[in-house]
Amino acid sequence: MPRPPDRYVRMVRSVALWDPHHDVAHAALLSGSGRSGTTWLLEAYSRAGRLRPVFEPIRPDLDARFAGLRPGRYVPVDAPRLPAQEAMTDVLTGRYRHPWSDQEATLNPLRRYRGRLIKEIRFPTWAGWLAHRHPELAIVHVIRHPLATLSSQSVLGWSPERFHYMLSQPALVDGLLADIPIRDLPIEDTTTALVARWAVENTTAARTYGGSRSTLVSYDLAVQDPTELHAGAVALGIAPSALTDLDRPSQMAHAKGANAHAGKDPWAWVARVTPEQRAAAAHVLETFGLAAPFKDTGEVDATALRGWWERQSRLAR
Repeated sequence: MPRPPDRYVRMVRSVALWDPHHDVAHAALLSGSGRSGTTWLLEAYSRAGRLRPVFEPIRPDLDARFAGLRPGRYVPVDAPRLPAQEAMTDVLTGRYRHPWSDQEATLNPLRRYRGRLIKEIRFPTWAGWLAHRHPELAIVHVIRHPLATLSSQSVLGWSPERFHYMLSQPALVDGLLADIPIRDLPIEDTTTALVARWAVENTTAARTYGGSRSTLVSYDLAVQDPTELHAGAVALGIAPSALTDLDRPSQMAHAKGANAHAGKDPWAWVARVTPEQRAAAAHVLETFGLAAPFKDTGEVDATALRGWWERQSRLAR
């Protein structure tokens, strides 16, 4: 008998997942900009907490029900509705099934999950809406050094298109972020656009679901000291002692953009960033008030980062 196609096997396994708790209280969000180590954290936390890993479900190109949530779309916390609200409710309550988003969970399809962890790099500009509607929803937000994400994005050939889409939304640029002179930046420069996208996403996250409403994790610090992951584990109902095999490479990480914890030199990206890129990034970080936490040597000042996160959370929601 011929072997069934892989896509058919993935589809069947996705439908068969054992996720019995169909309420928002059994969901949690893992948010962060692209290339920030979110996949590694998804796997580490899901493995430790017996949580169903839901990998980047908001893909309008794969599921038309999410068409209203184009990547980079900003949704104010007081908007009357969330675009694709019904589909997002299915994701939150565990009813959503798709071979793409369940690709990690289907590696162990017979496991009985105690909840679900939804990882999405599109959350930063609109998950504040969810946070304000669902106070029971735990949120962990990951921030990685902007030059590291820039290096990874550049290797993968990422486009600045999403940042330019952000600029087209007055409610974001002239509303939530009106105190930041974003349009004064040389936004046609690719490096500036990619770092500014990172800054917009993380500042929006901090202002809409920052502070005590979520748990902040520094990826760079976690690579050096696993105890950085403990607060996120506690927020997700996981005993920190259950976080094991943290040096295990991500099963879904892109080979070209492999992250530091996969046995690589954690500072390898530093040599790939040009002086011109450093200068452009420094201008963006100064504009957003993020120069203190992130040094161009690759170091992260944890105190300065958490201070910035708390200050932003008090500015606007």
